[in-house]
Amino acid sequence: MAPALSGADARPRASTPEVRKEIVATIEGQLRAFRRGEVEKAHGFATADLRKQKPLPVLTAIVKQSYPEIWANTRAEFGIVRDDGNRATVTVQVYAKDADAAYDFTLVKEAAGWRIHGVLRHEPKKAGKA
Repeated sequence: MAPALSGADARPRASTPEVRKEIVATIEGQLRAFRRGEVEKAHGFATADLRKQKPLPVLTAIVKQSYPEIWANTRAEFGIVRDDGNRATVTVQVYAKDADAAYDFTLVKEAAGWRIHGVLRHEPKKAGKA
């Protein structure tokens, strides 16, 4: 792994095209696996720590219940990918047949490449609120 950045350099910056491509490929790979019902393969796109904390049956239940657009996704649109060499973040608009939602993905660079460490669903805007 690359050494951790310190001081002012520790702030994530827009990723290089190469890093962006790797990160998007990781997230797309997991989304594609969910689309195909390949939950074991989808689980493999998570970090080693997350896989230990959330075994396959647990992760499957969480995604089905709390991340319905990811579970039933049909496509995704990616925002700006930012990274510091070890961690990366990107907001992804995930579309399902009847709904869509924005998710913040956090990824970590492991020996096997970029892996998903966390996902946070944006709450839908309430009617009448900006």
